[in-house]
Parts: sequence; C-alpha cells; structure tokens
Amino acid sequence: MAERRMLWEQATAELFNDTRDSNVPPGAHTRTTSNIINQLEKARILELKKWWEMTSLTKYIENGRVPWGLRILILPTLGDMDSDLLEEWRTQTAECSFKLMETLITQAKRLMDEQIIKTEQLTKELEKTANQQDVSNQLTKMEERIKNKEE
Repeated sequence: MAERRMLWEQATAELFNDTRDSNVPPGAHTRTTSNIINQLEKARILELKKWWEMTSLTKYIENGRVPWGLRILILPTLGDMDSDLLEEWRTQTAECSFKLMETLITQAKRLMDEQIIKTEQLTKELEKTANQQDVSNQLTKMEERIKNKEE
C-alpha cells in the first residue's frame, strides 16, 4: 500500500512538474494570456481609429475642404469689412485650419505608430505562451470583434 502511494505521488509530481514557477497558481498563465489579448485588441482598435482619422483628414486636405468642426470662424471687429478683405480673411483662416489639420494628422500618425509597436510587442509575448491552440482561437475571436467594429 505504501509503495503504491509513493508511486502515485511520484507520478503526479512528474505530471505536474513543468518549467513554470511553482509559486504561480494553476491557470495563472491563461489569465495573463487573456489580459495580453485584451491589451492587443485595445491597441489594434486604437490603431484602426487613428488610421481612419488620418485618412479622413488627408482626404479633406486633398479636396481643399475643412470639416465644420475645424473651421476658424473669427472675423475682425475693427474697421469696415469689404468683400476683398473678407475674402482674404477667409483664405487666411482656411490656411490656418489646414495647418491645424496637418498637426492632427501628425499626432494621429505618432499615436498609430505607438500602437503598432505595442501590437508587435504583445504579439511576441503571445508567441511565448504554451497553449498555442487556445491563443489562436482567442486571436480569431478578437479579429472578428475588430472586424465587426470596423464595419
């Protein structure tokens, strides 16, 4: 009986003995994997939003238009506003709006690049996980959620 128990304990020790730290509770790596996938999804969504911002602002600039929310609607209160002055004033404020749009595009590009780097880091971290099939399934579900948000 004692021999059987010792064999059982030895077999279970071998079964559960792996390279992970013994202080880590069972299932902790799956929580970490889920956390990484959630972070990856957030980074991908933010990257997608910034891409859309850049694309739409670039299209506005290409078409020579300024979105209503970015128009500068300031008129001088000094002196008379004849049509020539008003036209020159509107031209100058439109140029300012275009410069501000370019600033927004630069900011969106910087944030998008940061998210791309973060995505690459998280992807490398996921590649280190032991259960690739589970990770693959979770990544597939994540891609579906992102695709649904994109539509």
